Order: sequence, then C-alpha cells, then structure tokens
Amino acid sequence: MTSSVSIYLPDYGYTYRFSGVLSVKHEMSLNIQKDGESLYHTDYVNGARNEPNRVSLEVLESDIGHAAGWATRMMQAMESIKRNRCVCVVTTPAFVYSGMLLSDFSATVDETSQSGWQGTLIFTQYAPAVGVKMNDNSSSTTHVGSVGSSMYLSGEALLDELRRAGVL
Repeated sequence: MTSSVSIYLPDYGYTYRFSGVLSVKHEMSLNIQKDGESLYHTDYVNGARNEPNRVSLEVLESDIGHAAGWATRMMQAMESIKRNRCVCVVTTPAFVYSGMLLSDFSATVDETSQSGWQGTLIFTQYAPAVGVKMNDNSSSTTHVGSVGSSMYLSGEALLDELRRAGVL
C-alpha cells in the first residue's frame, strides 16, 4: 500500500508515491528585518518576509509488493528529478505545496533495507527572480511585468489540485 504523500510533476503528468513515509517535516519561516536593513525593501511586510517553504520527507522504498527493481528505479527517478531541477507539487496530509524543487536527496541501502532503500528528500519552494531571464546564462534582465500577490488556493481549487495529483 502506498503512502498519502505524493510528488507530482506537472510538466510530465506523472505522480510518484512511496512505499512508506516515516516522517514529514514542514518548514515555513519568516526572515525578520534587522536594524541595519533598509526600511524600503518591498518584500518586507510588517518587518518580515516569507522564506521559501521547505518540506523534508523521510521515506522508505521497497521491492516488496512491486516488480523486482522497483526501489532502484525510484531512486534513479528521484536523482533525475533533482539533477534536472524538475518543478514538483508535493502533497502531504497537511498541505499541498506547488513550485517545489528537490534540493537535497540522500538514500541509504544497508542490511536492514536489502530489498530497497531509506532516504531523505528535501523540497524547497522556488520563487523566480523578477526581471531575470530563466534558463539563460546571460546577466541581462528583461521586464516581465508587475509581481502579483502570493497564490492561496480556495477549497475548490485545492480539491482540483488534489485530483490532478491523484490523491482524490
């Protein structure tokens, strides 16, 4: 039986579910403005700004209940997601996070997990810089318009997102 945590790749239309999730750690923090920083920063509201959300997953993947080599293919898939910087939607029982990148992945295979692996996946929310060309090595900037407010999902939009992620 798979876990209730999933990793959805919108660009590929594919959802990954793990054999087991041992823990989910949510990090949603604020950067409090220091005395020496300018009071005119536009990203500070009430003396603070949101830091990118982070989700840490302790997962367990096994060949048990799957075809032989399943755990190895899952490890390769997670490594590929990290290496290719694929944008993910991470769905946990508590929250749905969009715009996430797999920033850190580590896996352990030892005598306790011979038919699989146990690992840590850390997803960090990205926020593309305003005025900077994406996927370009040049240092020139391009005007891309005004910055909108953070996106909050309504109840119906959240249900649609969960359906697309294959949770519902």
